[in-house]
Amino acid sequence: MLPENVGRLVTPAKKLEDNIRLSELVIEVLQQNEEHHAEAFAWWSDLMVEHAETFLCLYSADMDAALEVQPPDSWDSFPLFQLLNDFLRMDYNLCNGKFHKHLQDLYAPLVVRYVDLMESSIAQSIHRGFERESWEPVK
Repeated sequence: MLPENVGRLVTPAKKLEDNIRLSELVIEVLQQNEEHHAEAFAWWSDLMVEHAETFLCLYSADMDAALEVQPPDSWDSFPLFQLLNDFLRMDYNLCNGKFHKHLQDLYAPLVVRYVDLMESSIAQSIHRGFERESWEPVK
């Protein structure tokens, strides 16, 4: 049995790194399932989709745990979103499915916050630029 403090030794960055690697493996398994079993289950494609969604649901517990410990206003988890979102968008059956919607719901506040901060930063830069302007006519 592992000591209780082992989980506390893992940094948020390490958890995220491990989760990105895990997501790569999850995607690989789902792609292999599609390659090897899609033909056999052609008549029962809904079972393949259900299996994939269940598999992603199991993975989401680890993903959610890794994201919960990330510092606020950290954009380090965007590569995870991009990796998963790109995969899900390309799969007709998983695009806008349960897991995809869960992923979108998790990242929507981060994206909105990121856009707000970028907008604020750009506005501040423009304002500072105008303050430094002398507004003297050019001769």
